[in-house]
Amino acid sequence: MSTGGRFRAGPVWLVGAAICFALMGITVKQAVTAGGVNIFQLGLIRFLTAAIGVTLPALFGCWSLRVINRSCFLLRGFFGAAGNFLMFTVIMLVGLGRGSVMMQLMGIFGALSALFLLGEAMSLRLLTAVLAASAGVVLCAGGRPSLYEWLAVGGALCSGLALTFIRKLNRTDNLHVVFFSQSVCGLVLMAPTVCFAGFPATRTAWAAGLLLTFFDTAGQYFMTHGMTRTPVAAAGFLLMLSPVVSLAVGLFAFGETLDFLQVSGCALILTGGMLSVTGASAPARSGSADRGSGASSA
Repeated sequence: MSTGGRFRAGPVWLVGAAICFALMGITVKQAVTAGGVNIFQLGLIRFLTAAIGVTLPALFGCWSLRVINRSCFLLRGFFGAAGNFLMFTVIMLVGLGRGSVMMQLMGIFGALSALFLLGEAMSLRLLTAVLAASAGVVLCAGGRPSLYEWLAVGGALCSGLALTFIRKLNRTDNLHVVFFSQSVCGLVLMAPTVCFAGFPATRTAWAAGLLLTFFDTAGQYFMTHGMTRTPVAAAGFLLMLSPVVSLAVGLFAFGETLDFLQVSGCALILTGGMLSVTGASAPARSGSADRGSGASSA
């Protein structure tokens, strides 16, 4: 494919990723509210099926899951899995629209953690993003964040840290190991919940869990390809389609209304999130696709 055609295809991949991530959030909301699926069982299915999906091809020699950087593997895995599951929880407690928007703070936390863990420099763009998103959280929460809003911030922090450890892990290990780390660590985190939530045994739970895994995995795959084929500024804008779609679905399908201050807060958070990932106009390289590995989750 020519360079021009390659870059034209990038936005298509990113739009597909944004749609998949929005559908993932909708699946969580619908499965729990309409299907009565336990959120812990949903998380268990998500990580179990993903772990099996990446392990089976490795057993047949399709790719290697040999871990080189074990510390980064564990840190990326546990922070990514925690952020992923907290996102599911936040969608239920805060709402599909606001929950999806507040999780976009992950980009800012990822950029901030890179200052300390990767030695990157603070920029005026990042400072502006932090200030805008901070004001947005206060407005989005109605002036005084509740425990649920702080949970959303905590989930975004975990996902942001996972993004940074993804970048470190990418330097030594392949992409399959990066994905496997979240799956296996998530399985370890979710396994104890069987003691009080039980093992998922209904068709509804497994159907929702498999659909959730499909949308999450497809979104990450599309994101990885799109970020390497799209100028970063355009990529940051296209990534914001997912929370915008979630806001619209939350409003029209689930009756999640927002007042003027909350709408303003969502706009500030999205602006801050976009600024945090649009520091250049050149197409993103493989390292920039890290956000794709964590956009739903990190």
